[in-house]
Amino acid sequence: MSSTREIAVVTGASGAIGSAICRRLAADGYAVVAQYRNRAEAAEALKTSLDDAGAPCDLFRADLATPDGVESFVAHVRRLTEQDPPAGIRTLVNNAGKLLGPSLQDATPDAFDQYVAVNLRAPFFLAQGLTPLMHPGGSVVNISSASAHIASAGDLVYAMTKAGLESLTKNLGGARAPPGSRVNAVVPGFTDNGHPAFSDDTARAYMGGLSALGGVAAPEDVAAAVGFLVSDASARTTGSLLDVTGGMTLSPRPHTAGSVKDLL
Repeated sequence: MSSTREIAVVTGASGAIGSAICRRLAADGYAVVAQYRNRAEAAEALKTSLDDAGAPCDLFRADLATPDGVESFVAHVRRLTEQDPPAGIRTLVNNAGKLLGPSLQDATPDAFDQYVAVNLRAPFFLAQGLTPLMHPGGSVVNISSASAHIASAGDLVYAMTKAGLESLTKNLGGARAPPGSRVNAVVPGFTDNGHPAFSDDTARAYMGGLSALGGVAAPEDVAAAVGFLVSDASARTTGSLLDVTGGMTLSPRPHTAGSVKDLL
């Protein structure tokens, strides 16, 4: 990928939220490097749409649950920056995540390790490998979750990893401040990512009832928050959490099911 544009690195790009983030950052003038693990057809469709719009997009398939997958992706991005040094990296968006579950009783050591690997270890080592390649003013944006702030018994391990990701956000913000990079997190609530639950009236009503503003978010709502945190408009913002939950974290919630998946 040859471009004078700064590079936006986005993980989990084949999902609805990841692709919306890629489209937003491409519209803001960045060349996109999009990581995906599965849904190759969706990833290729994203690339085609960005290419057709004149926005450079490079796809890379990697399994971020493995150290080798993270290392290979870092090496790939490094090669791109070496091919076009003036461009450099503007942002790393750690969007890839393993969702929903398991509970205290359902967790196994293997499942626990998988959630930690994707949701916490990968963002840490991607930041370790890629933030040194950022120009001053560069920005890491981590995608967290309302589950880090509320009791989510059915999704206990997932919630723990997102709380850890928010700790990483604050601590990495301090570590990267001297070189001039910023680190922030977006905290979404229920966001329509194309999962069948969002087409189920009962599940959708349940999810909408948990936010003060009602309803559920669109992927573009999350992408807009990412765009702000990448932009110069947030030049004095680091180590922060930008809540786009619609008010899920404002007050105690009514009685809830253990997990949305229990309603399906």
